Amino acid sequence: MVQMQPRRREEPRIPNPRSARNAAQRRVVRNSRARYRPIVLALSVLLAVLVPVTGYVMLTSSMTGLTYAVEKAHARQKRLQDETLRLKDRVEQLSSDARLARLAAQLHMHPASTEIAVQLSPPQTQQQRIAFLSGLARWFHPAAAGKRRS
Repeated sequence: MVQMQPRRREEPRIPNPRSARNAAQRRVVRNSRARYRPIVLALSVLLAVLVPVTGYVMLTSSMTGLTYAVEKAHARQKRLQDETLRLKDRVEQLSSDARLARLAAQLHMHPASTEIAVQLSPPQTQQQRIAFLSGLARWFHPAAAGKRRS
């Protein structure tokens, strides 16, 4: 017959279950992070390259746009200078003494026999108003306010 032996109290297999649980948890987290490490590294490198390249492209396009704007302004300036010269020549032509004498002869004009001096009255000035009250006046006289803006 088999006799039953009294059981001995065995020591636990893991001396400190809490530290074992923490170690297992750390391994799980480390392995999980290790799985995504190449992806994160590749995205980081891609981001580190794309951000400066994108900034460079944006600055270059902005500079190109500004160059076109400057060229357009120079062309407009040249066009306005040419137009100004043409208009000055036209004014000189229209106000020349020979032309004015010819027009006077066509209209049968002659020099005045007596010289008359005319005295003009001084221009009327508007009264100074308080800014607040003139702002209120726009509400009551919208037509007058429109004339002031233009």
